[in-house]
Amino acid sequence: MQSKWQTKIINFMRGRYGIFDTLNKFLLVISFALLIVMGFKPIPVVNLIPFALLIYIYYRVFSKKIYVRANENRKFMTATAGIRKRYHFYKAAVKNRKTYRYFHCPDCHQELRAPKGKGKIKITCSKCHHQP
Repeated sequence: MQSKWQTKIINFMRGRYGIFDTLNKFLLVISFALLIVMGFKPIPVVNLIPFALLIYIYYRVFSKKIYVRANENRKFMTATAGIRKRYHFYKAAVKNRKTYRYFHCPDCHQELRAPKGKGKIKITCSKCHHQP
């Protein structure tokens, strides 16, 4: 059974965006990074930026324009797709560095990996069929 406050919160959030999506997470990280930097060397006008970002995050979460907020997140995801793809590639390369060697195809720049310790092997790119 829900308490009185839980029911009020559920009713308040009904019809609102209410999602802490990727754009909100990015804005939160930027806000906290700016707060830490401003702790060392405060600049009067720049001190307001982290708080403005936090207000914007709350605005996005409590917004009733669900479609607009989802489009903002989609545009952000599209704009940062290359950076996120590169990050995941390097993260996998570090995680599996003992078992695989990661590199890029010289023709199409497709990400490739080859097992370590198998001697000299030929690798064929799955995208352009080039053998680097």
